Amino acid sequence: MKVNLDLDLLRTLVAFADSGSFKGAAQLVFRSPPAVSMQMRRLEELVGHPLFARRGRDTVFTDKGEQLAQQARQILTLHDKLVTTWRGSDAGGRVVLGLPDDYAALLLPDIFAELAKSWPGANVEVIVNTTPILIEQLDNGQLDLAILATQAPKRTDVVLRTEQVVWTSSPTHETHRQRPLPLAVFSDESPVYRATIAALRDSVRERGEALDFRISVKSKSWTVLVAAAKAGFAVTTMAKCVVPEGLRILGPEDGFPELGKIHIIMRGTPDTQSIATSHLAERILEAFRMNQPVAESATE
Repeated sequence: MKVNLDLDLLRTLVAFADSGSFKGAAQLVFRSPPAVSMQMRRLEELVGHPLFARRGRDTVFTDKGEQLAQQARQILTLHDKLVTTWRGSDAGGRVVLGLPDDYAALLLPDIFAELAKSWPGANVEVIVNTTPILIEQLDNGQLDLAILATQAPKRTDVVLRTEQVVWTSSPTHETHRQRPLPLAVFSDESPVYRATIAALRDSVRERGEALDFRISVKSKSWTVLVAAAKAGFAVTTMAKCVVPEGLRILGPEDGFPELGKIHIIMRGTPDTQSIATSHLAERILEAFRMNQPVAESATE
């Protein structure tokens, strides 16, 4: 009987070797842990040998599993080199990463520092756009990985950190006292925009009175919203982690409702998975483990 080993199965096997667990492998290949377990059972059936064994509470490779993982890495490296060569990328592998501009300044320095240390030959193209457009690009195969903001992560998303959404304004202006309140907001139905509008509506139900506001600036760019707030032209909202110097955070004591939280997540698709993508995903996770607060777990 002819046996063909699916490359996706081999990628998951290598992800287990890199991460040391089914949960870690699931993060690297953007599948749920149960889906990874099913993949590995299928691979064991195809090769006719047990690849994993229990050691206490941990799952580890058998000798056959270790041997197959080494061979799988060689096969995948050759495969990815072939693909990237014909697509015009260098042999080191090319990965397209997307993220919103408000997180670029916060996250990219740590990510690039980790890449410089652990994967200096990386070829990474960075696309900056709003979360809704990035999700569309990811679904269309234009991105390999994306760092996104969401209020409801999927089971296969990797939650990097959970952040409070806050009101911000200039500390040298009285913009936050104006009525109607001038607001600078993200466009494209971003999670921060939805959190802002939802909080304003909830405030009416809870307090019985509306916070009178008008949208004076709407933009895809975090830089534009910050400029409007610093100039005293409008009050704006954003994740607490990206509030820059020169803005003050407003709270209930200033008459502003709580805005809730958003999750900063890493998302990929199994269809675009490669060794290069797995390397970048590992470097992003490592950057957060080393330099960022521990993320809270969440599922859709």
